[in-house]
Amino acid sequence: MELYNNIANVLSKKGINLIVGTIYDLMAICKEWYRGNVNDFHYYTERVNGTNVECERLTMNMPKKLCEDITKLLWTEKTKIELSSVKATNKLWEVLDSKENSFTENFPVFLEKAMLALGNGATIEYKDKNNKTIIDYVDGDVIIPYKFTNSYIYGMVTISRFVEGSGKTKTFYTHITYHEYVDGVYIKHNELYKAKTDSELGKEIKFESMFPSIKETEIQRTATPYFQIFKPNLANNFDTNSPMGISILANSIDRFKALDIKYDSFNNEFILGKKRIVVDQSAMKGKMETDSDGNPYFVQYFDKNDKIYQALNIDSDKMKEPVKEIDMKIRYQEHIDSINAELSWLADNVGLGDNYYEFDGTSVKTATEVISENSKAFRTREHYLAIVKSAVYDLVKAVCELEGIKTTKISIIPDDSIIEDKNAETIRAQMEVSQSLRSKKSYLMDIKGMTEEEADKELELIKNEKMSSQEALGIISEE
Repeated sequence: MELYNNIANVLSKKGINLIVGTIYDLMAICKEWYRGNVNDFHYYTERVNGTNVECERLTMNMPKKLCEDITKLLWTEKTKIELSSVKATNKLWEVLDSKENSFTENFPVFLEKAMLALGNGATIEYKDKNNKTIIDYVDGDVIIPYKFTNSYIYGMVTISRFVEGSGKTKTFYTHITYHEYVDGVYIKHNELYKAKTDSELGKEIKFESMFPSIKETEIQRTATPYFQIFKPNLANNFDTNSPMGISILANSIDRFKALDIKYDSFNNEFILGKKRIVVDQSAMKGKMETDSDGNPYFVQYFDKNDKIYQALNIDSDKMKEPVKEIDMKIRYQEHIDSINAELSWLADNVGLGDNYYEFDGTSVKTATEVISENSKAFRTREHYLAIVKSAVYDLVKAVCELEGIKTTKISIIPDDSIIEDKNAETIRAQMEVSQSLRSKKSYLMDIKGMTEEEADKELELIKNEKMSSQEALGIISEE
């Protein structure tokens, strides 16, 4: 937060009022949980026999899994983006899946990490020095808004940092880029700052001194901004005055703690509950023997390195049995039931429904590979998908403008193969076509996912095949 506040103070002198707030502290917390390693929770000190012992708590990594699984509901490799012609669509995908952009691989990762785990992310489109259209995928913790209406952000800065030198000669550089879109004009402005510590912004220096090939300011009239904000469709209850989004993890931190405590206990149960043989000190003693050559050697009754034996300093006359087996019962099912109860609460809290996850003692599995249209998971998917599709639409529109791709339509068709009731929808649509309640063209576009051009071609093929069949049977059309 110190750096963010420092940046806000410096830029406020230029009339730029950044919206910082506590949302960046929350993003830092969620980032730790997404990483699966929270320093002040997974590492702790415990008092054992009067001595402080450093301990590490095991984790189920459920924050990461939640973000992965919701991403798979929103976007898969089967998701289609199509324009009004096949030629335009192919040209678009040449840009999206270029070596520099790798949209098919990078976009789901961006959704998982930036939008869902951090609660905020941005994509930025621009032409590089080689005139290639580049898509930047930016995490939310390096985005600070300064112009917005309600939750719509139309002015933001992005922050990138790099270091030169080492030790006492280390220098910290902060590259700030302003992105603003007002009244059909997109303004992009770059600034560079130099500091001696990583917690301050430092002094502004000439941008061209480090980036001579990049324009300091670009102004372009455009029908769409060259940046898009991605965030879950959730109310920000941590910083209600901020236009920034909130992580899907933010309101489930206590659940993650409860899960990891129970999971760690589940694993400790096998360590603490293992079989032991308690022996008194007399049973641990040994005696001297001699070998065939008359050389003496010491023989111990028990291997002192064998962890199954535990020696007690008790006189043999006070212990009824010098050797006693202790075999404690492991609470296997009790732990599994407790973990499943926490998973049920967690899944329901993030909108997946209380039966979405199941722990079987080995791993966490989804209860089913398909979801019903009347399920909570489906409604959550549709809730978030509306935001994602809207932002991707603007991204595609920006790429088309930068590349000069002409199109009258942008279609984003999600992967519905995981929806259980899709077959029922297909059967109903076929009945509507047969009863003349729906056109064949709309069936091909809505159910088969074809573009209008593809549907027209398919209908023409069907018509020609039908005419050929009639001619083969000797049926001459009056046409």
